[in-house]
Amino acid sequence: MTTLAGNVFAPGSSSTTLADCKGWVHAFDGPSDGFYRLDPKIPDAPGSRALVLGVPLNFMEIVQPTTTLDDKRVLYLFGTAWNDITVAGILLLGNSSTGGKQLTELLQWYAAHRVSHKRGPVQVSLGDYAVDAYVVGLRLEQAEARANTQLFSIQMVTADPV
Repeated sequence: MTTLAGNVFAPGSSSTTLADCKGWVHAFDGPSDGFYRLDPKIPDAPGSRALVLGVPLNFMEIVQPTTTLDDKRVLYLFGTAWNDITVAGILLLGNSSTGGKQLTELLQWYAAHRVSHKRGPVQVSLGDYAVDAYVVGLRLEQAEARANTQLFSIQMVTADPV
């Protein structure tokens, strides 16, 4: 059984509606990092949670394609580029009594781990594959008032090879 903000959910239920909530609150039994993980993770505020929905990666090589006068094609390789990573997620803000504390947790995590403050990487894992990445940006989308959720994305760069 999972208790969230003083309300009890039946075993096996995946969601329910709370009396003082504007939308749906999803209950999770126990910790569930799932396929995507951040280390250090974004802390959960009481009655809310930050979920990672996806981690798009963009691996690139630094190349210069060239065509010669006699129509031969040459590809010059200069090494591995800095690669972009975006951690896309959603804040489940819980019922109205939580006061948006999960948003505060996300903003404090960003302030503590951005490259200008931490000067070191965080680890992003996709299943068994992990890269060290530097946090360079945070984007907050417009909050969804009916469901009491907010989308976010954390921009990162990595030099780790594939």
